[in-house]
Amino acid sequence: MKKKLIAAAFIACVLLIIIALSGVLSSLIIGFVIAYILDPVADFLETLHVRRPLGIALIFTVIIGIMALFYILAAPIIGRQITAFTQKVPGYVTRLQKTTIPVIRDYIQNHPEQMEEIKAKLQSVGIDILMPIINFLKNLFSGTINVLLSILNLVLIPVIAFYLLKDIDKLTARIAKAIPPRNREQVTGLFSEIDRVIKDFLKGQFTVSMILAVIYSIGLTIFAVPMSIVIGLVAGFANMIPYLGLAIGLIPALLLSWLDAHSVAHLIGVAATFTVAQILEGTIISPRIVGRKVGLHPVTVIVAILLGGHYFGFVGILAAVPAASVINVLTRRAYDWYIQSEYYLS
Repeated sequence: MKKKLIAAAFIACVLLIIIALSGVLSSLIIGFVIAYILDPVADFLETLHVRRPLGIALIFTVIIGIMALFYILAAPIIGRQITAFTQKVPGYVTRLQKTTIPVIRDYIQNHPEQMEEIKAKLQSVGIDILMPIINFLKNLFSGTINVLLSILNLVLIPVIAFYLLKDIDKLTARIAKAIPPRNREQVTGLFSEIDRVIKDFLKGQFTVSMILAVIYSIGLTIFAVPMSIVIGLVAGFANMIPYLGLAIGLIPALLLSWLDAHSVAHLIGVAATFTVAQILEGTIISPRIVGRKVGLHPVTVIVAILLGGHYFGFVGILAAVPAASVINVLTRRAYDWYIQSEYYLS
């Protein structure tokens, strides 16, 4: 029991150090995540007798090629949509001045006491929202050194990812060797299950996000929403964090549709696009692609995201579902251990 407590305390200390140094280690962490995601591809290439360094070079070449192809194909369409949108902005402003602003003005005149309260709340919320942005900009432009460090980080990330991807199997083998032989099979089995769950989630969620991006883009284009491709891509890939795509895609799509067409039918079409996409995602796409491998109930996913965002901000939102998946595996193992324990059986 004492050894287990010492091991748990050691792991907790390591995690606290990583969290405390997360700003300094950001490039290393991002590089490790990239290497972790690409490791199965490198392993597959090795089974085809492609040497690992060459396989890694091929992977990075393919990724760069896909990004270049996407830019060549999508950039002109997105550019045209942005240009068309900027040309329509003066018309949107005029329409707001003629329709929405008079309604707001009348409401303010008829409800002055409520508006003072709303104004105070908006100012408070506005400060809360703007302060992180102001601090970010201040840190970003505080000096040439910070800018150079940011550029250096961007250069270091793929380099770190390359070397970690090259040696990740050796690292995991050394870590496994450091585990006492009497516990090695149990511990490696646990981490293998955690590894499988996280990789299944990442792979499945990325595929689901690409499909949703296509559905959103096609639906919004059909209903003539300004910047439909941009909104569709952002909303689709934001779904890497479950339900975030719906949250950040629906409101801009409704607003731009109303400003552009001023038609209830268009609003219904936009709402229908997101509704149909979510129904397909929940009933067909995710069950077939992700299946039940991750093993998390939708309510658990929502609660995990809310808790992660509340306690750790945006990073917590990103890590919420993988962390919940790990906790789910640990809980399942703990329950199995409890069922087989002498305490339960006695």
